[in-house]
Amino acid sequence: MVTALLDLVAPTSCAVCGLPGDPLCIACRAGLWPIVRPLCMRCGHPWTAPVTTCPECPPAIGWARQAVHYRDPVPTVVSAFKDHRQRALGTILASVMAEVIPRPVGTPALVPIPLGPARLADRGFNQASVIAEALGQRWNLPVRQALARGDDEAHQRGTGRAGRLRQVPGAFRVVGEVPLHTVLVDDVVTTGATLTAAARALGMGGCAGVGAVALARVVSHRGGTTVGGR
Repeated sequence: MVTALLDLVAPTSCAVCGLPGDPLCIACRAGLWPIVRPLCMRCGHPWTAPVTTCPECPPAIGWARQAVHYRDPVPTVVSAFKDHRQRALGTILASVMAEVIPRPVGTPALVPIPLGPARLADRGFNQASVIAEALGQRWNLPVRQALARGDDEAHQRGTGRAGRLRQVPGAFRVVGEVPLHTVLVDDVVTTGATLTAAARALGMGGCAGVGAVALARVVSHRGGTTVGGR
């Protein structure tokens, strides 16, 4: 509650260039690189030619889409959002996602990737929940906190692919009633290991179909494009 109130009264400036005003100014927002076709129709990874599936598809995920490439200035923005508690960025990042990612078909529930209790207490909010709530309002979809995470949550930034795949399995459990159809919400997709583990937990809890959306994706260089069009 205190963090949310401070967001309303504290002066803001652009997280990238420092210009007074919005947490992400128009010029810096225009500097984001959207992920555009051609891409994998299942997981949204960009490639030099369209494909129906690819080596980057996370198992257990029916479909996934990400809005922008994880390249400058996205790391700065994400760090400001999460590490420097600039919570107001969540609504802006959700609007970026909604501009690029089509609204999911039907009425699936948006399920944010949870933080462990210790990380949540330290940060004061879950960045995926902030994004999910804003997306839910834009897409007129419900948000459900259907997953929980243990306190042994590993810090994955800077961890290699193999390390991420070792860290995540078994990290999630379902809580409460699991929606029949869900769309996971996260900020950054690197290997897809987190999405896979979360989707498997939901599946074990009775979910029939799991999609996923995220702000940014770390693009593999195994034949993929390195930047998107504007």
